[in-house]
Amino acid sequence: MCGRYGINKDKDILEDKFKARAISAFNRWNKKVNIAPTQEAPVIIAERPDELNLMHFGLVPHWAKDTKSSFRMINAKSEEIMDKPKTYTPLLKHSKRCLVLADGFYEWKNIDGKKHPFRFCIPDRDIFTFAGLWSKCILADQSEYFSFTILTTSPNELTKSIHDRMPVILSEEESKYWMDMDQNPNDLLGILNPYPADAMVKYEISMAINSVKNEGEELIKPVN
Repeated sequence: MCGRYGINKDKDILEDKFKARAISAFNRWNKKVNIAPTQEAPVIIAERPDELNLMHFGLVPHWAKDTKSSFRMINAKSEEIMDKPKTYTPLLKHSKRCLVLADGFYEWKNIDGKKHPFRFCIPDRDIFTFAGLWSKCILADQSEYFSFTILTTSPNELTKSIHDRMPVILSEEESKYWMDMDQNPNDLLGILNPYPADAMVKYEISMAINSVKNEGEELIKPVN
């Protein structure tokens, strides 16, 4: 499960890191440490790897006519995406793949009856990417709605003490492979693995991040 994450970076930093140009809609972007479902977040799609896009977190299928929560899928199990002909399988086969940009993600652990948030990040990578799938649907009012889901996999040694799933984090080489439109979809499944635990760290952060209304770097400073 990955229902909350952050990318605390400005447009200029992202453009430089990924050698991509931000589309005009990206002017709405403000760096965020507390991205939640339905909110817009930065992605790069395989069809246009030289562009930074904003899409809504939580995939709404292409056939949907509204964005009600019963349609919205924030995560997709990587080991099942070839078995979902109405949702994920067509996206994988038709290169609707994307990189979801991040610098940390959060999971909660119940301690003494309270949910304590923990941040997971990669010290050697100030920006990393999740494997994602994206979709465009035409709503009842004929407006276009772009959205994405984050693929998940089994946990590594660091994350399993808190959750039984973790997002698929791609290495830089795997990111290129995931975005290669000439790759056989079945071959891509081989890179959707847990990220090495010894390359990651976790630490407890402020419970203020529990509310999606809160934002700012203070939320991700270590506590305790």
